[in-house]
Amino acid sequence: MSTNSPSFLAGLARQPLLHFLVLGAVIGSLYLWLGERDAAATDTTIKISAAEISRLSAGWQARWNRPPTQDELDGMIQAQIREAALYREAVAMGLDKSDPVIRRVLVQKLEGMARDLVELSLSPTDQDLETYFAENSERYRPAPLITFTHVFVDPDKREDRTLDDAAEMLAQLQALDNPAEDAGKFGDAFMLQSYYPEKEEGRIGSLFGREFVRQVFELEEGVWHGPVLSGYGTHLVYVLGLQEYPVPPLAEVKEQVMQDWVGEKREEITGNYFAALLARYVVIIEQKPEADDMGPAGGEQRMDAGDKGSDIEEQGMNAGEKGQGEATSPATP
Repeated sequence: MSTNSPSFLAGLARQPLLHFLVLGAVIGSLYLWLGERDAAATDTTIKISAAEISRLSAGWQARWNRPPTQDELDGMIQAQIREAALYREAVAMGLDKSDPVIRRVLVQKLEGMARDLVELSLSPTDQDLETYFAENSERYRPAPLITFTHVFVDPDKREDRTLDDAAEMLAQLQALDNPAEDAGKFGDAFMLQSYYPEKEEGRIGSLFGREFVRQVFELEEGVWHGPVLSGYGTHLVYVLGLQEYPVPPLAEVKEQVMQDWVGEKREEITGNYFAALLARYVVIIEQKPEADDMGPAGGEQRMDAGDKGSDIEEQGMNAGEKGQGEATSPATP
């Protein structure tokens, strides 16, 4: 196959390795550009470009639905000049280097830029989506809907008789001609409703708790069951119906499938990029000294930042057991 053919180029464009290399190159170029800007920050010239003035004017127009007057525009320009001067002075004084808020903002910007760059480069084919959907089809199955009614047996009111009373009520309920309709005369007052039509598992779980909903969704339909416990107390439960749905065809959920595919690929590629980025550093974690340690501060451990978290934790534990000292791994070239 010719390397100039459209099919070859399209296939190449979908390779994660290519995305990774492009991401690294773009961020590397940006890093160099920002370095040049930092160097320029020591310059005493402040330039407000025509593009910047246009941006200020457009921002005013969007906010106030009219263009700024000349005085208003001059005021915005003077504010930009003041901001630029104060920013340069702050950087020159090193105020940006120890501020955790500034550090977090810069980290978030780099992470966001990396994810955006990757997302722009991702364009799944129909085959990609079909494969992904086949592997994750259960994720797109609609949640089942349950309809049930219950009788509440209040342990605060009945105390030690709660389970005995519940067993007696259960036998009476099971003997009813219309088990669900004639149950209203049984049980104690309950702060929530007694009848729940076509509710999802998550909704019932938020009201009664996960263990309650797990048991209820496993109950046989058309029979009174109990006791089923919740955070409120004891319940007798009658399931009228459980509606389950098939997995929909891809065409009905294609947009969501595409979003999920892009999201997973984005996390995979950016994760590989940041792992490679961290591998360039050697991390030193000082060990916290023991309370009865009268010597100098605890030892250090050195390792490649690309090491797995479990390795870091294990080395830290070993360093703590040995007391002072240093656990060193070879630096990444």
